[in-house]
Amino acid sequence: MLPGSKKTFPCRIEEKFMLVKDSHGKEVVSNAEILLRGLVEIGFNDVLEWTNENGVSYSRQPLSVSVLRDFGGKPVFTKVVV
Repeated sequence: MLPGSKKTFPCRIEEKFMLVKDSHGKEVVSNAEILLRGLVEIGFNDVLEWTNENGVSYSRQPLSVSVLRDFGGKPVFTKVVV
């Protein structure tokens, strides 16, 4: 995304703690896994913001970004771990 631009996407967020490797290969603890429909351009410098059903707001940068594809290779989801 362009610096300073904001976009809103429908997504599924599962709040859970996991041990993952960040973009530098360092092991870190994540707070949530976010699934966005289709291929979404997300960079490691982007900031993702959301509010859960209890009204608690979060703002996190991605630790890992991956694309989940169907058997034909078509992007189905973009998975972001924060």
